[in-house]
Amino acid sequence: MIRSTAVLTDENGLIDRAAGGDREAFGILYERNSLRVFRHAYFLTGDSALAEDITAQTFLKALEAIHRYEHRGIAFRSWLLRIACNLVINYRKSSKNNGHSSLPDTLEAPSTFYSPEASAQMKADGELVWGQVRKLSPEQRQIVVLRFLDDLSYADIADLLGKSVGAVRILQFRALRNLRTLIQEDLNHTFNLRVG
Repeated sequence: MIRSTAVLTDENGLIDRAAGGDREAFGILYERNSLRVFRHAYFLTGDSALAEDITAQTFLKALEAIHRYEHRGIAFRSWLLRIACNLVINYRKSSKNNGHSSLPDTLEAPSTFYSPEASAQMKADGELVWGQVRKLSPEQRQIVVLRFLDDLSYADIADLLGKSVGAVRILQFRALRNLRTLIQEDLNHTFNLRVG
């Protein structure tokens, strides 16, 4: 994903102003990033109320630490997602949650040009995929969310998780291989139920 220099400069300027105590600048950063942080937390936890809490805590921690944020090639969004990810990990440790996320309620066709049948099929396909994503290990599920929902590059994910790009690629490969196997097993099981 290529971002213009003006957008980066604008974001860096907002970060600098927020670090200097400008609440309005931080508010703009919040508006630009809160939905993405919420979505990330939701897909990791499967609980919208918990995702809202994690989003609020993420921005509270970001506000407290923004003066330590440095422009070192790590996108501000990635920094926020790292904070959210750490909060989810801490939540799981403290509550001994099993880590399975529930299926989002809003899987539908993205356009009004789809027929009701196509929209229903798309929703069913989405439910099948996300039902199997829930069965992946928390680390593999996180890679899938970061790569395909948050649309982060391998380099951004590596920075966020403190891993090498190669390690991220291997994790993604294993996650997708496991996901493919789980989906195939589910389809075979469903087919056998219908036939038998």
